[in-house]
Amino acid sequence: MNELRVQVRDALEGIQIDFGGGCSMSKGYLMAWLIKKYRITNSIDIGVYRGRSLVPQAVAHREYTGGTAYGVDPWLNSEARESGNPALKDAIDEFVDTTNFQAIFEEVDALIRRLKLDQNCTLIREKSSHAVRYFESKDIGFGLIHIDGNHDSERVMEDVSLYLPRLRRGGFVLMDDVSWDSIKLAYAVVSKRFYRIYQRTDEWNDYAVFWDAPSWTAASLLRAELMFVGRG
Repeated sequence: MNELRVQVRDALEGIQIDFGGGCSMSKGYLMAWLIKKYRITNSIDIGVYRGRSLVPQAVAHREYTGGTAYGVDPWLNSEARESGNPALKDAIDEFVDTTNFQAIFEEVDALIRRLKLDQNCTLIREKSSHAVRYFESKDIGFGLIHIDGNHDSERVMEDVSLYLPRLRRGGFVLMDDVSWDSIKLAYAVVSKRFYRIYQRTDEWNDYAVFWDAPSWTAASLLRAELMFVGRG
């Protein structure tokens, strides 16, 4: 097992997966691998929850790029309500009604410090539509954008429209839960702009990776490489 994979595995060990979300080890490693390989200095996690998709990014920045992983999430019950998946609506409502998001935010904040990631990770406790003003004011762009916030169609489209302009040339976009009907419009929009280089849907994964690649040939080569990186 290579060093980066071990670092991501160890960092994720104590972060639970539950109904509210949970990035798989393989997906977390894939994001960290992209950050390392392409020397990405800024990445963003839209929809942090317990931090399983944010922490691998921060680990890669700490160990290899010296950059920053920004975690954007309001950690509010009202903002967690969704209607984009009718089959899960009752379960989502129960989850929202019974979850202490303030406590989860405090756990993530403490986790970042405990893992010594605080120099390479910034939490922004805002709705993504509000947080974008911070990045605009400081002209912060991203080499990797992970979109996993509120899954209602209009909210996903809002994240796409607000944050894709902040993607640096040659950057990556990851979209979560791409099998959901409410994600499909945003998925189609991103697909028209960038090369889809990897997609995985199984018991623990449901995401796609897009790249602002310099050419079809480059995209094809990286697609073949990610078939190995993303497995496991």
